[in-house]
Amino acid sequence: MRLIDGTPQEIAEFLRLTGTDEDSDSGAPVEVATDTPVDALEWAQISDLVNGRARSADVAKRVLDFLRGVVDLGDVEIGPGTSERTPDGLTDYVMVHDAGIRRYGAVAYVKPRNGGLTLRLTKEDVTDLNESHVSYRDVRPGHQYVVNCPLRDDDSVKAALKLVQLALTKVRK
Repeated sequence: MRLIDGTPQEIAEFLRLTGTDEDSDSGAPVEVATDTPVDALEWAQISDLVNGRARSADVAKRVLDFLRGVVDLGDVEIGPGTSERTPDGLTDYVMVHDAGIRRYGAVAYVKPRNGGLTLRLTKEDVTDLNESHVSYRDVRPGHQYVVNCPLRDDDSVKAALKLVQLALTKVRK
């Protein structure tokens, strides 16, 4: 796999100028994402971000396990946003977006510092799940980000992946 860094316009221009329309490593067409949270980050950069912000190696491991599982679901984009409050200019959370047409914000926000996870789900979306790892935010009625699933252990990571799949299904309708 080859990663090309730049804005969507810069990447498209690069591909046009070089005549590159295939990934020589895989034979698959090169996909140019036009609406990512930030410029595409390599997994190593995501890992560095998580490890640099996590309180402990255990928290970092659970967050990275969760993010790997999210990527394995397919058709998702992960990455931090930008912030003027941090020295590196990145937010203290990683967003999970549907890779399709973006009509909504992120389906999940995970905080590497403590393994906190907030999902674009309401109480009504999860009432039938009977999931012990779920807690609810005290937010105004009609708010779409109500469900939390802190990544405290391997079972909560598994539950969180099911919840992300549910949130992705919801935004893809």
